[in-house]
Amino acid sequence: MKFFKLTALALASTLALAGCGNDSDNNSGSNNGSGTPSVPNKSPVDNKIPELDQAKDIINTAKQFVLDNQAITDAYKGASDILTEKQVDRIDVTFDIPQDLSYYMEENNLSTLTAKDIIALANNPDFKIALGNISLEPKEGFVATLNTKGQLSVSGTTKVNTRENNYIFNEQSGQGESVVIIDNFDIVYKGFENALISDTSSTTFKGGFGFDSINIGSGTDAVVFSSNSKGATVSGQFSDKVTVDDEFDIDDANRAGITLEKAVIKLGSVKIKANDSIIEAKDFEVAFLDMSHKLADGKLVVRTLPSTVKLTGQLIKVKPATNATITLNAVANEADIKNIIKVTADGNIEESANKFVGLDIVLSLKGTVARKSAATTTTTTIPLDIQANLKRTARNVIELQGLSATVDKKNLYVTGKTTLDANYKVIGTQLTITQNKAVIILEVDANNEFKKDSTGKLSDIMVNGKDFGDLLENNGSVNAKFTDNSFIPLG
Repeated sequence: MKFFKLTALALASTLALAGCGNDSDNNSGSNNGSGTPSVPNKSPVDNKIPELDQAKDIINTAKQFVLDNQAITDAYKGASDILTEKQVDRIDVTFDIPQDLSYYMEENNLSTLTAKDIIALANNPDFKIALGNISLEPKEGFVATLNTKGQLSVSGTTKVNTRENNYIFNEQSGQGESVVIIDNFDIVYKGFENALISDTSSTTFKGGFGFDSINIGSGTDAVVFSSNSKGATVSGQFSDKVTVDDEFDIDDANRAGITLEKAVIKLGSVKIKANDSIIEAKDFEVAFLDMSHKLADGKLVVRTLPSTVKLTGQLIKVKPATNATITLNAVANEADIKNIIKVTADGNIEESANKFVGLDIVLSLKGTVARKSAATTTTTTIPLDIQANLKRTARNVIELQGLSATVDKKNLYVTGKTTLDANYKVIGTQLTITQNKAVIILEVDANNEFKKDSTGKLSDIMVNGKDFGDLLENNGSVNAKFTDNSFIPLG
């Protein structure tokens, strides 16, 4: 487990799932005091609206919700990649270099490597092995230090030269070809620190990873990391005394049945600037537990399971203009994991019969995304205000306890239930959509297709228990037909 190799790719991928949202602490539900938004409440009912109008309003709001989501999807085509492939590769190299230097320093009992030292080691076989497919040309003032506790510090500027053999398919010849990819760029480390404290006298460990800033490359390829909290902290507990290295790897030969009771990684505040985007992870927490099983041959099989994932992040982008905040909380019951999850004789993970691990998930998106009309070339702003709460309530049931979405200042509220089979595959889902006193109930089958009757009806459109129309799908077109013979096309 490489706890300290935190890259922008992980943060960008998580935030890109949101696509959008803004920096707001408000949510449609209340807060339970633990920092996790509770299930959102339905909006107050407006009894002044006639029942037929309520039936039409829920359809119009749903239609706008679908249109907004399509506009966001269209706007992000070609713009969803926050980082280029070259930038991702450079980031990986940037976070590998301190570890490579640390490895060489430990192996050779060195406390300091200066720019002069590194230049002198350029042709040293052991040093070249430590660095792998890269070479360094450090500027004056570059220095890496390693103390007796394994705490590493790196500061200064170095040019990096990478050489990688790759294999590509040539469409013209129809054959694979080996190519060499060469890249050269500068890295500026300011305040980079990496420390993990653990020894054989203790079953616990703690550490930290962080920096003031890291500048990677220049011009249009530049990526800038910054942090006002020195990045990440790591803490944990083993079942017995153990020594771990600076990337939290354990020597299997010396493990002797030792398992990880729990590890927690917390990322305070890290900001990434690349291309036309700014990504900020404001609070990020991941917790892990080890599950183990001794096989008949005496071999110990260990599986590491995440028990908690929490993230608050912000995405600011120029094109399409975006200011978005995503909050994600996924928390499993740790007591359930310890008591119900088991590693089988063949090394797989399963739940005990007739029992299940409890799981709560909250996802909140808030903010704005720009939508440009192709016909008029005008730009409008799509506001986002969505929160969804899911809970596993049985071995084969996951409930959508509440999804609140505000569209054009009107609220859609959705509840639902997904049923799973014995192999945890989806059998079907029921969704109940409400606005004021209007209700639409939709059924989804195992193939993720909406169920309909022989006439194409997906659902009745009900208000106060009375039928005011039908939601229909015919020949791929979805329409709402009302009791006054009016229609609203949804797409």
